[in-house]
Amino acid sequence: MRTRELIEKYRTYISSSQAFKYFPLVVQRAKNAKVWDVEGREYIDFLSSAASYNVGHTNDYVVNAIKEHVDKFTHYCLYLYHEPAITLAELLVKMAPGSFRKKVIYGLSGSDACDSALKSALIYARKPGIISYTYSYHGTTALGVAVGGSFSSEVRSCMQFKNVYFVDYPDTYRCKYGVDDPDLCGEHYLSELESTVRRLDARAGVAALIIEPVQGDGGVLVPPRNYVKGVRKLTEEYGIVLIDDEVQTGMGRTGRMFAIEHFDVEPDLLVLGKALGAGMPVSAVVGRAEIVEAAPPQTFFAALAAHALSCVAAIKGIEYMLSNNLVERARSLGDYAMKMLNELKDKHEIVGDVRGLGLMLGVDVVKDRKSKTPDRISALKIIWRSWEKGLIVMTYGKYGNVLRIAPPLTIPREDLERGVEILEEAIKDVLAGKVPDTVVEYMTAWRTE
Repeated sequence: MRTRELIEKYRTYISSSQAFKYFPLVVQRAKNAKVWDVEGREYIDFLSSAASYNVGHTNDYVVNAIKEHVDKFTHYCLYLYHEPAITLAELLVKMAPGSFRKKVIYGLSGSDACDSALKSALIYARKPGIISYTYSYHGTTALGVAVGGSFSSEVRSCMQFKNVYFVDYPDTYRCKYGVDDPDLCGEHYLSELESTVRRLDARAGVAALIIEPVQGDGGVLVPPRNYVKGVRKLTEEYGIVLIDDEVQTGMGRTGRMFAIEHFDVEPDLLVLGKALGAGMPVSAVVGRAEIVEAAPPQTFFAALAAHALSCVAAIKGIEYMLSNNLVERARSLGDYAMKMLNELKDKHEIVGDVRGLGLMLGVDVVKDRKSKTPDRISALKIIWRSWEKGLIVMTYGKYGNVLRIAPPLTIPREDLERGVEILEEAIKDVLAGKVPDTVVEYMTAWRTE
């Protein structure tokens, strides 16, 4: 079997530390919201390669532009100028929230863009402190790991960054303050943050606060509006650079071009990756000119950053999104998906909560709805059975029990409906005892606790 041969080679030559592996699926081709493996099996894609293909796999408009440009030149490093990098930067500056003067720093991935944003803030503010969130994820550079609350404290401590401080991200489903009202829950979490900021300000001070406007890998946690507004007020009061990590939420995923727009907040720095390149590797920090200009030349130099072909892909991806109203489509299809998933919740006690914005949705799998006890094993069995039935969906979240629903924004309505049908079939099979516990042994899956 070709799949088995390739997976054995992968395990021989590639470090297991690089990624989780859920299913024995080797991709051969992909188009829009479908993936085919090397055995010819077809799957509906509810993952979009970790929310990277908002405009769909191998989008013709993007691919044709890459083909046209590749005969001119593939890339030249930023020692010289090239037009695609300039055009894309102008687009991003105009799109990003904030009426202040903005500039762009380019990178290759969301990880290095988060790293660049943090370094910019540290250089600009000349203060040592960084505030981040428990169960957050900001990439895999050394600094990204240090501020990533989803990594263990043992791993974070190896990075030797001593001035990173964590506060809890608002979780209105399992509010640690024991209140059901989201706004009141948000006020409690905000008070915790304010106490931390005041304590640190009395010491050497805080340069930056980095936040996901929807915490993805924490389990699709949507913070109350009053919390996000309060964060902006606090950072302004104490002169803290507010970094908005939109690597997962950006480029229309949540039904707004950038998720922070749901809260009417203007961050100092906005971080983009994943879907920005429409399938090609490129990332960007877009923010206040005085912050991104605080570092001297070469501070963020990478020979392949702002790769010409990637910039072309990003420009065409943005054009495609705007001309096809994909932001609005994410909003309307997200509402429809939420309705279907809530119908599953009404029928099955194992579905404790459905939450999210646009087509960034999470299904919280529980042992029972009253206790809200996370059921990681059942969640893994559900996605395994879904894969067997032709649906790619994965788990994540701070308890490893949340089903991650993030299809391309271009997914046909019938594929979305069929994907949810497969989810329900998988849930029924798990509840009927038709999926053995042993399948969990085959998956190396997300888990922070």
